[in-house]
Amino acid sequence: MDDSVFTKIIKGEIPGEMVYQDDKCVVLMTIEPFTPGHCLVVPREQVDHLWDADDELYQHLMEVAKKVANAMRKVYDYPRVGQIVEGFGVPHAHIHLFGLMQPIEPTIAEHEANKRMATAEELHTEADKLRSVLA
Repeated sequence: MDDSVFTKIIKGEIPGEMVYQDDKCVVLMTIEPFTPGHCLVVPREQVDHLWDADDELYQHLMEVAKKVANAMRKVYDYPRVGQIVEGFGVPHAHIHLFGLMQPIEPTIAEHEANKRMATAEELHTEADKLRSVLA
């Protein structure tokens, strides 16, 4: 299997904005955020489907997702933090975490209608907000 874009970021071969990292996973800002702070919990091990991760890794990813979601609740004024696992964009398991000011359907529809890539500066600013709470 070729290295995914996430594996290349984890190896430092291409840039990426990390919010959190440990020996099993990293949390990256996504370049196509639904809302500010949208990030991805990604295992260091390149596993195509989240459901193929062993139970220990799966549990760890969910624990980190909860930790980061709670950090998002402190940093932003979102009434809800959403989580999606879909896996079509990159063949490397990842959990999307994003703030919601409204239900998910209009949030995603607005994102698709106004799709744009976040700048490196925007990603860094949002990552700093989350890192300050996770530290």
